[in-house]
Amino acid sequence: MAKRLQAELSCPVCLDFFSCSISLSCSHVFCFDCIQRHMLENRDFRAMCPLCRDVVKVPALEEWQVSVLTLMIKQHNNQFEQSLHVREERRHFREDVTLDAATASSLLVFSNDLRSAQCEKIHHDLTKYPRLTCVLGTPCFSSGQHYWEVEVGEVKSWSLGVCKESADRKSNDLFPEHGFWISMKAGAIHANTDLERIPASPRLRRVGIFLDFDLEEIQFFDVDNNVLIYTHDDFFSLELLRPFFCLELLGEGESGNVLTICP
Repeated sequence: MAKRLQAELSCPVCLDFFSCSISLSCSHVFCFDCIQRHMLENRDFRAMCPLCRDVVKVPALEEWQVSVLTLMIKQHNNQFEQSLHVREERRHFREDVTLDAATASSLLVFSNDLRSAQCEKIHHDLTKYPRLTCVLGTPCFSSGQHYWEVEVGEVKSWSLGVCKESADRKSNDLFPEHGFWISMKAGAIHANTDLERIPASPRLRRVGIFLDFDLEEIQFFDVDNNVLIYTHDDFFSLELLRPFFCLELLGEGESGNVLTICP
């Protein structure tokens, strides 16, 4: 998002932030000096748009809103650059994560590439089934830094994070000592180690997970907005950790949405 915003506030001629931005009759925006220089270089001195070559029919208008926004972005440019750097650094540790069907609830169905999962439609008494429908991912992790992203889309109830291999995924409850994850339910996000609600965008669609053994922490990101959702630190595990995914069982008449690991 930061890169896109910077591009929108850059002059197409000088490729730098707008300076005294003006709008031509064709609606294209440029720096005042860039247009003036372009007119001087044009032998017949016609005011012509450098992009669409349309002849300007009315006087150029000052784009004060663009100027104000450009000034704000310039003032906070270091923060934007840092945000971009952090995002790219995370992706340097990106893992090729897939779902391990052998560890899954029998009520989950998977795509052929083992990157997507959803609950089967259930038309029975839900008390006969475990409430949680979980599956682990591959590979396993014991050291280093690892990052992956999950598209949650319209899924209403999910849990994402890491889980110890020894956890009993067939039980009705998974406790904090089994792993570290965040959960979405009824529009609210919570960590399994903290009952307090975690602030997050209601339009959260893609979650990034960064596991760092060196710093002993796991971070969760809103990828689309490049925002840190939650950090669980000071974790310690002598066991292998694996990516963890969980969907809530569907009731009668409910339809499931797909949870997908991003390639």
